[in-house]
Amino acid sequence: MRPAVLLLALTVALPCAAPCATTAALAAPSPKSLVDAFFKAKKPDEVAKAQAAVDACPPLAPGDVPALREQILDHLAKRGRKLGSGRAEWFDAKKDGWSGLHVTSGKGSKGLVLALHGGGAGAGDCGQAESSFSGAISSLGMRGIYPEVLRKTEYGWTDPVETEQWVLELLRAGRRTWGTDPDRVYVTGHSMGGYGTWTYGAVHADLFAAGAAFAGAPTVYWKPGKKDAEAEGVADGILPNLRNLPLFVYQSTDDRNVPCAANQCAAAELAKLRKADPEGWEHVYEEVTGRGHDFPAKGPLPGMQWMAERTRNPRPAKVVWQPSRAWKTAFYWIRWTDPWIGSVLTATADRARNAIDVTVKAPVGPDPKAIEAERAAKTASLSFYLDGVPGAEWLDPTKEVVVTVDGKERARTVPQATLATLLRSAVEREDARYACAAEIAVLK
Repeated sequence: MRPAVLLLALTVALPCAAPCATTAALAAPSPKSLVDAFFKAKKPDEVAKAQAAVDACPPLAPGDVPALREQILDHLAKRGRKLGSGRAEWFDAKKDGWSGLHVTSGKGSKGLVLALHGGGAGAGDCGQAESSFSGAISSLGMRGIYPEVLRKTEYGWTDPVETEQWVLELLRAGRRTWGTDPDRVYVTGHSMGGYGTWTYGAVHADLFAAGAAFAGAPTVYWKPGKKDAEAEGVADGILPNLRNLPLFVYQSTDDRNVPCAANQCAAAELAKLRKADPEGWEHVYEEVTGRGHDFPAKGPLPGMQWMAERTRNPRPAKVVWQPSRAWKTAFYWIRWTDPWIGSVLTATADRARNAIDVTVKAPVGPDPKAIEAERAAKTASLSFYLDGVPGAEWLDPTKEVVVTVDGKERARTVPQATLATLLRSAVEREDARYACAAEIAVLK
């Protein structure tokens, strides 16, 4: 299964003489009608025709963007799947080959929590997570979604990849169903669900406000001969991405299921990152003894209360991203259509200069020349979303924006707000905070 994402191609309109432009403007359909036509289209040829019309739409006036954004998101909400209450199947097992079992709980409006169950080889039950977390979630005035892994393996939340993609669709459906504030969506879990919290929280940090991992750790590399006793590092795609995601972590030192050395290593690395950059990597590491693989003595509520006090910042001025999935092509306000897996990208928005400065640390490789050639190819697929509405964010899209990559200027332009960019970005994540009309691309 692939994420339900429609990719809309960007086109560049060639300039014409003033009379031509005036005539075209009089004859051209309105952006509003183009949006309606796009969502009305059903057959492939109709969709292609509607997309071509969207691509050919002249640049938008900044004042038109908010209403068009609302119109697009309303279309998506109406046509998208909704969730019911209680226990349900997402897909027809006979048709799709798997069931997508999940549970929902709560009636609150203060947020939405994705709660992940524990398990392993041959084990895992969404009802377990609902039993463990629903009381705390309800007391926080929130709703809960509890999916069940598609295959009961040791790494069920990421194995197979269809599980992770389905969970993201399930979460999107929950936001759509209950009109949840997208800045108040959280992730938590116990045991294997704690591993899922670390992983989903990092890979999809742009979707969550905060996380709480109980008795579960990220994947680590063990020192030779020290398995389960001494870790030397955390797997790629985790620690860098947590720069803007607050994380609560709980571990008991006598846990026989999850060796404490894994979380101790990860927490120590988070502390180093926090010390070097005090504005990032907010976290709490709570270590106790005598609880084994159980929850804290007071249950999950205190850790989840800490989590619930945070709200998402969808446009942090600094983003650190280590891509680990080729299909994850957007992270906060960055779009990377061909992400360089294993590299570490740091992007900083400088409002004083109206600039975006990017550095890319290459993944470890044996051939420096090959790495530099790949750097040039990969960075050429980078772009950055802007609102296209003056005063709406940390950069002014009505003025010239400069982009540097590894110290070299790669773009300098006044970005235009376009219907194609607005529609594509809205469809990508169905999130009002990421539905942006303007985009600036890195030049080759």
